[in-house]
Amino acid sequence: MGNRKLFILVAFFILLLSMDAILAQAQGNGNGNGNNGNGNGNGNNGNNGNGNGNGNNGNGNGNGNGNNGSGNGNGNNGSGNGNGNNGNGNGNGNNGSDNGNNGNGNGNGNNGNINGNGNNGNGNGNGNNGNGNGNGNNGNGDNGNGNNGNGNGNSNNTPTNYVVLPPTIAGQERGMCKTNGACFYKTLVCPSQCPERKPKQDKKQKGCFLDCSSKCEATCKYRRVNCDEYGSVCYDPRFIGGDGVMFYFHGAKGGNFAIVSDDNLQINAHFIGTRPEGRTRDFTWVQALSVMFDTHTLVIVAKRVLHWDNKVDALTIRWDGETINIPNDGEAEWRTNGEEREVVVEKTDDANSIKIMVIGLVEMGIRVRPIGEKENRVHHYQLPVDDSFAHLETQFKFSNITDLVEGVLGKTYRPNYVSPVKIGVPMPLMGGEDRYKTPSLYSPLCKVCMFQRESVFGVMKEVAQY
Repeated sequence: MGNRKLFILVAFFILLLSMDAILAQAQGNGNGNGNNGNGNGNGNNGNNGNGNGNGNNGNGNGNGNGNNGSGNGNGNNGSGNGNGNNGNGNGNGNNGSDNGNNGNGNGNGNNGNINGNGNNGNGNGNGNNGNGNGNGNNGNGDNGNGNNGNGNGNSNNTPTNYVVLPPTIAGQERGMCKTNGACFYKTLVCPSQCPERKPKQDKKQKGCFLDCSSKCEATCKYRRVNCDEYGSVCYDPRFIGGDGVMFYFHGAKGGNFAIVSDDNLQINAHFIGTRPEGRTRDFTWVQALSVMFDTHTLVIVAKRVLHWDNKVDALTIRWDGETINIPNDGEAEWRTNGEEREVVVEKTDDANSIKIMVIGLVEMGIRVRPIGEKENRVHHYQLPVDDSFAHLETQFKFSNITDLVEGVLGKTYRPNYVSPVKIGVPMPLMGGEDRYKTPSLYSPLCKVCMFQRESVFGVMKEVAQY
């Protein structure tokens, strides 16, 4: 009996020694490898660890690649560089606070806030909803290519983005919309009153306009210039800006001025004119336009005509220095082939009226008209009898212009633009000739011009010099 009690006491003593060793190992500050170690231990459940522990709940400096990363890690929502979950040290354990899950380092996971590649990344991520230079959907960074991106992506959401379908039995032309939105993949049919998009028998008739925007409708419209609408430049010359305000800009005879200057588009105008004896300024009109974009230049010129004839075409059009010819029959159009940006020039009348589309940049309706005898007499222009002063009347519609667009007309399309001209007077004048004057019709250089490209052409012989 005495031996049994002695055996039990010895066993109990050994058990106490073992527990003491375990506690010392768990709460020690050395380099132990046991559980609950505070040094460089590798055990589990190490609380208050002061070293570089690899255990769970370690409080050291872990380099975990866990979830919820906000930095450059690879986990989801990870905030540190660690591989563990919620680890605080350089450990790989769970529930740490530095480089594991929910850590604050450089993870590449979802909801990352630095340079993550996951979803909802706010840095330079490539995931969805990225706010940096991402390529994902809803990206708000620069040069984003995703849907709803605010960068410089390529959009297909133009009102005229549709595929032409075979006409109905009644001869009404149709188109299937490709524009994203409510009209996507819907088929629009031309009204019976204007069954053709481009009337072939009589180009003066109304044409069918398929609008694939939110309106999603097919309507009948004249295809000629409307000098009383937004973006028009007519008469001597009178502008109606993007803000709807009418103003005159006289420029100077023989001068060239930037009508629009933006990052990817420059439109210059060449002014012709005359100054009767006793006047302090020139009477001026726009005789030529130069449309510069990418590496191309499209030039539209009203020829100098001695005696006007409505049936004789007074328009000259050049593409990169080469004269282009538009047929009168069929589609009555010329278009670029194989270019990255499509350009279409079509006749909207038998002579002296065209429509130009530079896809993704600008649409222009242009016609040539002279100064008639009655107009000359009423306004006291005192024009010579051997010159009809043929000039251009133009209406512009712009796409994808920036908020800092410049030019006599361009700046009126800025957000929150306030016109400086006097409202209510018979002839509100816009100054600034010195700011918009360019060295030539083909030069993108002026004091405020934004478009950057060297001049590539000399003066065309058709540009009248008065």
